[in-house]
Formats: sequence, C-alpha cells, structure tokens
Amino acid sequence: MYLEFLLVIADYFSTLNKRITFYEWGLPILLGITSGILSFVNNGNVLYNIIQNSVPIIATLLGFTLAALTLFLTGNAKIEEAKSFLTDKKISGQPISLYRLVVVNYSYLILVETILCISFYIASLFPYLNNKYVCIIANMFFIIAMFNTLFSTIRSITDLYFIITKKEKKKQ
Repeated sequence: MYLEFLLVIADYFSTLNKRITFYEWGLPILLGITSGILSFVNNGNVLYNIIQNSVPIIATLLGFTLAALTLFLTGNAKIEEAKSFLTDKKISGQPISLYRLVVVNYSYLILVETILCISFYIASLFPYLNNKYVCIIANMFFIIAMFNTLFSTIRSITDLYFIITKKEKKKQ
C-alpha cells in the first residue's frame, strides 16, 4: 500500500514545538471533545450537520492550498532566498530552510484536507450506521482534524509572513 504520505506527516510533527502543538492540536482536541459532549447531551445529528456544512469549506480550502503551494513553488522570485534562509525548526535534527518549512506545512495541509474530504464521502456510503456513540466519536475526530487544518493554515501563513517581513526589515 502507498504509505509515503506518512513521511510528510512525520516531517510536519518534527517541526512542532510545545506552543504550536497546543495551538494546532490542543485547542482542536478541546473543541472536538466539547462538541462531542454537547452532541451526546443534545442530539447526535448536530455534529453531522456541522460537518456536512463544513465539507465544502474544506474542499475550497484544499483548492486554495494547492494553488498557494503551486504559486510558491513556481512563481516566487525569492525561492533561492527562502532556500538559504534557515529557520529554527528541525527535521531529523537538522535545521531546515524556510522553503522546506513552507513545503512541509502546505503538503501536510493538502494531505489532511484531502483525507477529510475522502473520509466524509466514504462515511456517506454507510448511512445505516445507527450506533450513536460510534457516530459521535467519528464526528469528534473529524472536527478535531478540521480545526487542526484551520489552525495550521493560520500558522503557516503567519510564519511565512513574519519570517519574510523580518528578513526584509533586516535588509533596510
């Protein structure tokens, strides 16, 4: 089976520190658990309705992420500067360039967004699953991954922005 995408995920996790891990995973887990508890207490279909409305947003975000990565890789005049600018992030103990950090972050986002879209459509093939607890737990995982994607997108964009603006300020 094709499992090379796990290397992208491993590289992504190796670039995280405690603060980023809390922001990109801690908050989504808290939001997912809270939504699961609220769904359990109220109606189990509440989470599904939220997920059903969020899938088009995730699919659109997937398109924008693909476009952003493509533009960065092909149309950026400063790619050589990004390749030579070392960040404080490390993969396999080696510091990585801004270029590699951006590619890893956006590749991770593309993978997660694609998995979210695929999982929703696969789950819709099984409409007769009536176990409320299994549905709530599956929906909680989807919400956690969805918020992780949104928070990771925010961080990727702000990292790129602040690193580039710092570098430009140093030139002046």
